[in-house]
Amino acid sequence: MMFFRNLTDDKDLKHALEAIGPVETWPEVERNWVRALQDFLVWIRNSTETARATLEFQTRLWEQNPVSSVGQGNIALDAALSDETFRRWVAERSIRALPEDAEGRALFLNTFYADLAARLQPYLSGNTPRLKIFRVIAALYPEAMTSIAHTAKLKKVVQALGGDGTELPAGQHVWVRERIDSALGAEPQGSDEIATRMVLPWKIYALLNVVPDENRTEQIAGPAEEGRLIPQPAEERLLGLTAVAGSFPGMLTTLKRMRNGVTKEELLDILRLTSPNSKDKSLSVSINTFQNYFDVIQNVGGRYLLTERGENLLESEDSSELADWLLTRILGVDQAILTLRDLGPLPTAEFLKSLQAMNPGWTTDFAPMAMMHWLRSLGVIDRTAQSTLVLTTKGREWAERIHWIPEPLPPKSTVTMDDFMVEVQPIAGDTSMVLPALTDIVTRVQVAGRFETSVIALLHASVWSHHRRHFAILAGLSGSGKTLLAKAYAEALIQSEQQLLILPVQPGWYDPGALLGYVNPLRGDSYTWTRFLKFLIEASQDPRRPYIAILDEMNLSHPEQYMAPLLSAMETGSTIPLHEEGQEFDGVPGQLRYPSNLVLIGTLNMDETTHGLSDKVLDRAFVHEFWEVDLKTYPNWDQTDGRVRTVLEELSLVLAPARMHFGWRVVDDVIEFMKRSTEGQHLGPQEALDSVVYAKILPKLRGESNVRFREVLTGCQKILRESGLARSQAKVEELLGDLAGTGSARFWR
Repeated sequence: MMFFRNLTDDKDLKHALEAIGPVETWPEVERNWVRALQDFLVWIRNSTETARATLEFQTRLWEQNPVSSVGQGNIALDAALSDETFRRWVAERSIRALPEDAEGRALFLNTFYADLAARLQPYLSGNTPRLKIFRVIAALYPEAMTSIAHTAKLKKVVQALGGDGTELPAGQHVWVRERIDSALGAEPQGSDEIATRMVLPWKIYALLNVVPDENRTEQIAGPAEEGRLIPQPAEERLLGLTAVAGSFPGMLTTLKRMRNGVTKEELLDILRLTSPNSKDKSLSVSINTFQNYFDVIQNVGGRYLLTERGENLLESEDSSELADWLLTRILGVDQAILTLRDLGPLPTAEFLKSLQAMNPGWTTDFAPMAMMHWLRSLGVIDRTAQSTLVLTTKGREWAERIHWIPEPLPPKSTVTMDDFMVEVQPIAGDTSMVLPALTDIVTRVQVAGRFETSVIALLHASVWSHHRRHFAILAGLSGSGKTLLAKAYAEALIQSEQQLLILPVQPGWYDPGALLGYVNPLRGDSYTWTRFLKFLIEASQDPRRPYIAILDEMNLSHPEQYMAPLLSAMETGSTIPLHEEGQEFDGVPGQLRYPSNLVLIGTLNMDETTHGLSDKVLDRAFVHEFWEVDLKTYPNWDQTDGRVRTVLEELSLVLAPARMHFGWRVVDDVIEFMKRSTEGQHLGPQEALDSVVYAKILPKLRGESNVRFREVLTGCQKILRESGLARSQAKVEELLGDLAGTGSARFWR
């Protein structure tokens, strides 16, 4: 095979076309394709306008057209073809003469395309069948068209021949035919010559894609046969397919919105439209999946553009554009298809088991299940009424392209924790997971906050004292650093952001659906995912690394209600039930074994807006209280004057016996308020301090008539009077009056 790098010169182009050789020398599948095209063109040429208006003619023209293979086969045209008015219009337009000049031909064909698309629109409920329209126009006017269906592939040929590719598609077809006809001589006349000239541009495209490298993925031969695929070794393949919101339809939507090129931030915004609740790190995973696992986008100079494959996919909306890449570069895809070809129909469990055998690192069925979900979304496999999995027609077409025995990943290639950590030690009772040494954890946590070593060690021992129940609760004073400690501790254990989830608990979480998702009652074919469910499944797939979920203010709802399946499963080691729709539904397994690498750290505040913890929760968790706050150790006193510090420290000491004192968060707010309020000298320091104490500290004062509460109010009154904070002092005196008169007092009344 010769390789041509410069086809802009007429002599080189002619040399390349001559090197392709006559049709008789082409592979059999291509010879058959050209013969079928010849017969089709003869049939059209010999059909009268009356014949062309019949349903039989139109059905063959639109549905059995051999110009090229066609995607979007699911776009039904029955309604249009059944309409005699539509058929007569197509017949009348199809016998109009094509202009002689190139510019006139391009205008004629582009107009015909636009008119066809407009005429079809009333009969369609979704996308325009662009490739079917192209095939019809090419078959009716073969003297001006090529057999290259996709505009991206056509543009590549145009540019290789010296054009700029900026014309509308019909103009590009006309331009390519002009160049080829000019290089080879007179325009072809017979149907055999016309069919060959139509196919030659595709052969040029094939030449452009033949890389003289024994590691190339494939050689492209033609639309009817994409050539003999060359699979990569298992150790060089990407491991499985990552789930992405929207799957294949979501991918198409993303490609449509970014077809002119976008920045990363713009691409993240586009992805948020499909997955509004996802964090940037999850959306970045989607970008990586589209770029590396599907080869549909690329980063060029800081902008994300469609690859040629992405352009072709967007043009056809046919998932078969991805077949060569997925079959040769993604571990397990070829095995999945051959398994169903040879053994199907199969129950889901057996199918997933066959995929797990491809990678010793797939110790759960999460990765195989994600692949199964993708293959269903791509239209390659389907579920029968008996809940078994089978290949679709498209799946059988993919299977025909696999001429090798899928190669599993050898055990030695499995990635272990040792690849990520230098100093690690095993956790007692769980030899499958390793963690950094406690001294390293303490050092990292203390960088984030001034936590005593004993506090960090206590939390560490609580989390890891059981081989499966890694559950700790940090209770106490608001603003005392509970969430900061939990987050700093988690970050000391993990190697990537995906191992940490901070989940603010919301009031009204009455059932497990808030954490684990649920079958959508409005769309019975879909499952409503949650961030926690995705996190849980990721943890189960990555058992050698800890995954830490922080449930912030976990008692705003009843934990024993929304955590019920988790609490049961962590105790017994059994599975977590997710739904009753079979073994898998919309990518979600029916049940999931509780991951022994899952760490739960809850924080809670105790006031009238929260709920207490039931024994079911307390029996499974270690609870640590954070009530003691030493304001003398606050690190930012140098940012304010000593008078503010004195007032806050004294008030905190007086409020502490009734647990109405405050933490560093309140001190931060007070100091910031003092800075802002005195800007421009519109508010004096004394008035500012009085106002912030009134607004930030006194609202917590509430209680019934007892010795402790009276002492709190009396002590506050004394401090405020001595500090000259008149407005705050008056409020406390008002509370003392309420306490004496009614037996209770509260700031809000």
